[in-house]
Amino acid sequence: MPANLPPDYFEAERRFKQAATTAEKIAALEDLMATVPKHKGTDHLRADLRRKLSQLNKEAQEQRRKKGGGRDSLYNVPREGAAQVALAGFANSGKSSILANLTKAVPVIADYPLSTVLPCPGMMPYEDIQIQLIDLPPIPNEATDGWVSGIMRVADALLIVIDLAEDADTQMELLLDQIGKWNIRTEKPREGETRVLVKRALVAANKKDLPGAMENFDRLRSARGSRFPMVALSCLKKEGLEDLKRGIFQLVSIIRVYSKPPGKDPDLSMPYTVPAGSTVMDVAEKVHKDFVTKLKYARVWGSAKFDGMRVERTHVLKDRDIIELSM
Repeated sequence: MPANLPPDYFEAERRFKQAATTAEKIAALEDLMATVPKHKGTDHLRADLRRKLSQLNKEAQEQRRKKGGGRDSLYNVPREGAAQVALAGFANSGKSSILANLTKAVPVIADYPLSTVLPCPGMMPYEDIQIQLIDLPPIPNEATDGWVSGIMRVADALLIVIDLAEDADTQMELLLDQIGKWNIRTEKPREGETRVLVKRALVAANKKDLPGAMENFDRLRSARGSRFPMVALSCLKKEGLEDLKRGIFQLVSIIRVYSKPPGKDPDLSMPYTVPAGSTVMDVAEKVHKDFVTKLKYARVWGSAKFDGMRVERTHVLKDRDIIELSM
């Protein structure tokens, strides 16, 4: 059966052949695979491309090992924004589609497995702040699990992506089991466990537009809704995306605090972001280190009993408080 390859394929093939580094080859091969139509005539070609991609991933892993085991620039994602959230899920669950819908990132989105082979970060705007999302390869995958688990360990929270076209609760069980093998928990450690990291997690249940999907979601929510916040969405129909953004903001548990110079209007364009439960002194230290020893008093608009009230250094701030610091 003829492959009937589109013109985009040959252009992508040219870029792949011209790629010099392993990272460039992986990126170019991802683009190449995305151009191949899915039918019986391309089965052999797609299998061959998947083998090449697997080999390139092994080469990248070996290069990283030879550098001493540390993450090189290929796998390093510098932290940006108010918080960092890692996306975890199985192949074709919609992680890349979520990233593309919530950020300006352009991940490879395809209906073949392992279309994501490198971390792909993007910045999600939420009102007046930005939260960094990181799309990761599906788990488990022996070629990538080492650095995928490393990124998940340093992220502030996890977005667990579930495919509502498949059994949702079974996916949750398998994902949590795999994450647990990396000593990462989404709940309190079990008795006797040590060296375990606990991460807040939100479940993003994708493909709610499919027949039977919401019944699947209701079963998942009945089984695990008391343990995890959940959002049902459809990337295809662009439904539930605002609920997901709001859920991610609530998940990372941060507050926004605006500074107000004495006698002037507050700056509402660039809030300071701090963990929920932070005090006046926590914010003062971020504004300027001299406030640590020279702060005379602070006034707060928002969480105080009345606007402009003088408060103690230990006063716990709330989201969208305005604070005036005086030395």
